Amino acid sequence: MAYESLLLFAVAFFAGWLFYFASGGKDATSGWLRLALQVLIVAMFAAYFLRCWLRSGGQTVAMKAWRIRLVDVTPGKALLRFVCAMIFVPTGLSLLWVFFDRDRQFLHDRLAGTRLILK
Repeated sequence: MAYESLLLFAVAFFAGWLFYFASGGKDATSGWLRLALQVLIVAMFAAYFLRCWLRSGGQTVAMKAWRIRLVDVTPGKALLRFVCAMIFVPTGLSLLWVFFDRDRQFLHDRLAGTRLILK
């Protein structure tokens, strides 16, 4: 997850850069511009993960480095996994769930019906 967070920083930085130039360099620290920037960053995160999980053999760049693969994934399951991960990973609930799950799967994998396997 630490490696993935570095990659997500780059994706968010790129999204912010695009937004800055598309908005004409306006300040996006409050109001509707801030909300629009946040929506753009989440959309870019979703595009990154969904493309990797669905088109790159179930692996993001970080997952390839660690030889981890997402299996049993469909477009609907990938979207559900992304939404659940956006909620449960930052709160720590998904990470805590691993210690109690019989298959050692994350909560967002359990809810989406996907599995992580070592390749």
